[in-house]
Amino acid sequence: MLLLRLMCLLLVMVALSARADVLDLLAARQGMAGEFTQEIFSSEGVLLERSSGEFALLRPRYLRWEIESPDRQLLIASDGRLTQVDWDLEVVVERQIPQDQRSPFDWLLASRSELESAFSIEVSANTAVLTPYDPRALYQRLDITYEPAAGWQLRAEDRGGQVLNIELSEDRERPPHAADFVVPDTPF
Repeated sequence: MLLLRLMCLLLVMVALSARADVLDLLAARQGMAGEFTQEIFSSEGVLLERSSGEFALLRPRYLRWEIESPDRQLLIASDGRLTQVDWDLEVVVERQIPQDQRSPFDWLLASRSELESAFSIEVSANTAVLTPYDPRALYQRLDITYEPAAGWQLRAEDRGGQVLNIELSEDRERPPHAADFVVPDTPF
């Protein structure tokens, strides 16, 4: 009898995990950190830019994007402000983040209900395709994919057909902390 109950419990757990989709996996996280590779393509498919570095995301809306190659820049979004530090040009720029211009990273950290109110969502085994209800949205399509061996992939297409591809390699041994989102002092 105990064996039968354990088997039933195992079957229920397998069924529940099979129903979990990529958006559920994101919703279960408070944040993530690791390395990224980013590519930007023109509407004609021409590679315009490639960069790589380290990232950290923390709910509700904190982002650290540290570009290490080809140049050195740091972008930190917190408290409704975006700060960009360009180490090569020795410039620091701060600005407010408009509420109506949410980045793909904001959507990675959004709740399922926020996503459902802003997007038509199609979910397959490992990908969610988000199409905004608002035709004036900054991004016209957002694909979020998770492959356990490869990590997270984010593909965003803007109104002009330009495509942003990002691969996130999560470091589960190093979760993000509030200190990651403090702008460092600079000598310039």
